[in-house]
Amino acid sequence: MLKRFAVAAAMAALAFGPARAESQDKPDSLQLDLTAKTPSFKVRRPNLVLNGACSLSDGVIVKVNLSKAGEAMSGNEIVPNYVGAGGGTAELVGKKFLYNTPIDGPGKFVVQISLVEELQERHLAAEIKKKAGDKKTYQREFLVWGDDLITQISPKLNELQALTTECREMVKRFERATMSKEGWGGESKPLSVDGSKLQNRLQNHELMAYYPAAVGNLFFTIRNVVNNAPYFTFGQDGKFSGASDYHADNKKVATFRNEDYNWENLKRYVEDTALIGGREFCLWIVKDLRRTGGQMRPEITEAIKSQKAHPGIDFFQDRLLKASIADIDTLEAEIRGTKK
Repeated sequence: MLKRFAVAAAMAALAFGPARAESQDKPDSLQLDLTAKTPSFKVRRPNLVLNGACSLSDGVIVKVNLSKAGEAMSGNEIVPNYVGAGGGTAELVGKKFLYNTPIDGPGKFVVQISLVEELQERHLAAEIKKKAGDKKTYQREFLVWGDDLITQISPKLNELQALTTECREMVKRFERATMSKEGWGGESKPLSVDGSKLQNRLQNHELMAYYPAAVGNLFFTIRNVVNNAPYFTFGQDGKFSGASDYHADNKKVATFRNEDYNWENLKRYVEDTALIGGREFCLWIVKDLRRTGGQMRPEITEAIKSQKAHPGIDFFQDRLLKASIADIDTLEAEIRGTKK
């Protein structure tokens, strides 16, 4: 999970619904058209349908790879975070191909189409080489969500608050259990089991598709607690003194933020989730305004007002309500915490 690499990326302004991706190929390369049909996200894992076309013979195999841009924390900055979103092959029939795959949620998807000669029959490989030349890989970007997304992000932010409460209580349970060395000895096994279950739930939680940076923050915090439980240490007075790795000459263990391993820091990380989630909410508003060319719809206004007091939204809500297409680049940079 969370296999990731953060990259800075500009968001493409694409229309809602079946959309044609703007060509990113050289003028003299084989032209490949690709459209994406926006699915409904009322179901957990809807199918993303890609329709492609290019002037090659029937039987040519195209290789498809998808990645999705989510969000992740890098220090205090929220950065685009690309993760693999599936892949496979499709066959050209009548100069067209169809590819569909289930996706976890809405977002910006990067689709890479490759013409791999090793996958083709010999005569088709020769045709590809002749028509495509050296250009055998094509990349397209799609914003895969519709107008109904904004009505979903506010309720899901409320769900995130409930998940945060659950994680807060888990960390407090560990803290209470480590009030003494004797107490920890009696409670360590059942607590570690419960903590591992929560960690696994966070890793695959539905909210990861909508608030990945916030849920990721909870995941890393709970993982930090659970995975270091075998290394908890206690002073001569029997009080909790952090964690030390006996595999590394009993070196003191730090948190995933490279801070002292203590309950105050770990509890603070959980509380940070509200602010991170609020900022991600604001990013969804900015992304949707970019998608529609700055169209301020009633759903957007209602969503912002319903969460206007939420941490991370309270600071930006006035500017979001007044934002035009000319404002959103600067606004996005501020929400992300990007230094310019």
